Amino acid sequence: MTKQLLSFRDFLRTGTFGPFSPSLRMIDVASMLGPPEGWITEHAETIPVYWIFGKLEISFGEEAPHRMNWFQIEEAGNLDGDFEVLTDRLVLTLDGFSGHTKPSEFLSAGLWAPEDAAVFYAALSDDILLNICAGPIQIHFRIDTDFIEDGDAKKYLASSTVSQLVSDIDSRATLDSIYSYSRQAFEEIPGAFNWNLLSGRDYLMLVG
Repeated sequence: MTKQLLSFRDFLRTGTFGPFSPSLRMIDVASMLGPPEGWITEHAETIPVYWIFGKLEISFGEEAPHRMNWFQIEEAGNLDGDFEVLTDRLVLTLDGFSGHTKPSEFLSAGLWAPEDAAVFYAALSDDILLNICAGPIQIHFRIDTDFIEDGDAKKYLASSTVSQLVSDIDSRATLDSIYSYSRQAFEEIPGAFNWNLLSGRDYLMLVG
């Protein structure tokens, strides 16, 4: 079966894998990728609307013609080397990026104008959430919070200056997942957390 070679850099800039985009319908995806390796059927009324192709996961609308809501690269922290085989038909050239690429490195890589990217961060229990939104792309990071002595991430955020926070977390961030939406991306679960916002340019200035 012929594999299509795709650029990770182009995906981050455009939110598409060549002709594979979040504007597709379920029937289009089936034609391009074949049957999925798995489904999640928990909320399916008639047909499964969450498809899994290895690291590539896709959410469809419940109403016909089941247009895509978004797709994501799951377990993105494991991206390594020169290539990543996403499915038996899609292969990604990583273009120098990996699961250990830091938020500041994405923001300074010339993918987007820094002022057009937004960095959201928040505390949840003993975790710090951080994501970058640029166009239709949303990049989620995991933060190693072992450096917080009492493990209280909310207390740490409340007592830290923004410059200290950015300096502390940028080097401790690893990729978690990357979403591409059929609309402009914004903070994860709006209103669910006390999100803080920085522009990409401000974030880079604070990293130093």
